[in-house]
Amino acid sequence: MIKTDNVSKKLIEDAESKKQEILLKANQKASSILKEADERKKAIMTGGKILADEAYKHEYDFIIAQFNSQLNQKLLTEKIKIVEDVVKIIINRLENIDIADLKKALIKFAGNINVKNGVYQIGINEKRITDAVISEVFESMSLTKSEKKPSFDNGIKIIDGRKEYYFSEKNLIDAEAEETKMEISKLLFD
Repeated sequence: MIKTDNVSKKLIEDAESKKQEILLKANQKASSILKEADERKKAIMTGGKILADEAYKHEYDFIIAQFNSQLNQKLLTEKIKIVEDVVKIIINRLENIDIADLKKALIKFAGNINVKNGVYQIGINEKRITDAVISEVFESMSLTKSEKKPSFDNGIKIIDGRKEYYFSEKNLIDAEAEETKMEISKLLFD
């Protein structure tokens, strides 16, 4: 029985040794698999971080560009509003210039036209340019009042044959307004 015990003992030792060898190989293989998995995980995480950073940068740049665009649009709207407000002030002043300044503008207009024998019409709603103002300003010209009803609201129209000349405070306003818009725009937009 001693022999049998020795054989049994030997078999158990061999089995234990084989078990340890299998466990060692299994641990080594598991360690290798875990190491490889860890390396893959790190590579995936690094790639994911790069993709996430790129996506973040792209989204950040897009949002910043969108914000800048909206800000520039608001700034432009405010600048245009400023120009329009200034022009409204100018138009109001020009619409209410005193009669002496209006006569000066009419005298300048009279100097720019060449009329020998003409007729004039006063606009339907014209309040400031009257027959008396016309006879005073255009005294060097031979003008008579037209019998035809005018087809315009404000200002005067002088007709000499086929030539027609038109003057109104709006002409002054439009010229001044455009010039002022240009000057203000240069200041605001440059």
